[in-house]
Amino acid sequence: MSRVKKLFTVNPTYHQISSIPIRYHIIFWITYFSFNVLRWGVFYQDYIYSFKSNLIGFPIHIILCNLFVFIFLPKLYNGKVFEFFSLLILSLGIALLLKFELTYYLLSEDVLPEYTQVTSRITFDYCIQTVLGEVYVITFVTAIKLIIDWTKQRDLLANTNKMYLENELKYLKSQIQPHFFFNTLNNLYSLTIDKSDKAPDLILKLSDLMKYFLYETGKKFQTLENEITHIKDYIEIEKLRYKDDLKIKFEIVGEIKKTKIKPLLLIPFVENAFKHGARHSLKNSFISISVLVKNKFLIFKVENSFTPSQQKIKEQIGGIGLSNVRKRLELNYGKDNYTLNTFNEKNKYIAELKVKLKT
Repeated sequence: MSRVKKLFTVNPTYHQISSIPIRYHIIFWITYFSFNVLRWGVFYQDYIYSFKSNLIGFPIHIILCNLFVFIFLPKLYNGKVFEFFSLLILSLGIALLLKFELTYYLLSEDVLPEYTQVTSRITFDYCIQTVLGEVYVITFVTAIKLIIDWTKQRDLLANTNKMYLENELKYLKSQIQPHFFFNTLNNLYSLTIDKSDKAPDLILKLSDLMKYFLYETGKKFQTLENEITHIKDYIEIEKLRYKDDLKIKFEIVGEIKKTKIKPLLLIPFVENAFKHGARHSLKNSFISISVLVKNKFLIFKVENSFTPSQQKIKEQIGGIGLSNVRKRLELNYGKDNYTLNTFNEKNKYIAELKVKLKT
């Protein structure tokens, strides 16, 4: 994630993130020009003069703004501070001279009519007035451009993060499926070697699970009822290996038909109970599973027999790692919307998950 964010952080060529269609430039400058004509027309009490004055000034505004946004400002972001200020001062100086000459020869010898006295030459007051006016326009236009680019960049980053999360989730789910089928095929192999009559039933249940994995887990959400149905299929497949040596209890409380969860979220816990519990417990082997839906929360708890003398259970679920499950939970629900605890208690290994359901 950090590398993705770094790739799209603001850089010296931020203005290249998005290009603004030319029609929007035209609409903006025509609107701004019309506003200025009205504004100064009221001030001068002469709309014709205001129109002509702005007709001289606005081409200079447009050129300066484009130079600043697309040429000068990137130099500042590249650390070329001296070059940035040199070009800015030079361009403002040229704009000042150009505006004075055009106003003086094409419009009026009084180049600063807002002052009570006639201004027919370049004075200190004229320089300050003209430069501040240009700086105001440049700042206004640059602020708009930065806001547009920031918005575009934010959307780009959001879309990139969304794609990243989707690919991450696909990767995490892809780790579950091959491992699960590998174990099931091993079971099938054992049964066919023994020429067991249970093999056909195993094949049918495996077919149902494959259909579920391949066609239904691609959905954003799955009903809890559907998820539990396929967990039960998985349990039936595993039970074929244990005969009557394994006691399984499955308890469901609450609404499961309308409750939606992310696919393949619960089955790794059940697989873990078989792999690290029942498979290693020679006597009094058991698995207890409880599902509780209450107050917009799902509480899923799996307990399995555990022999302390066996090697300590690694924090691993279904061969893909507890970190994988936590990562899926965090990406799907957010780290503040779930709790996952695993611990040993006497001869039991317990995994308890509490998830705030999305509505």
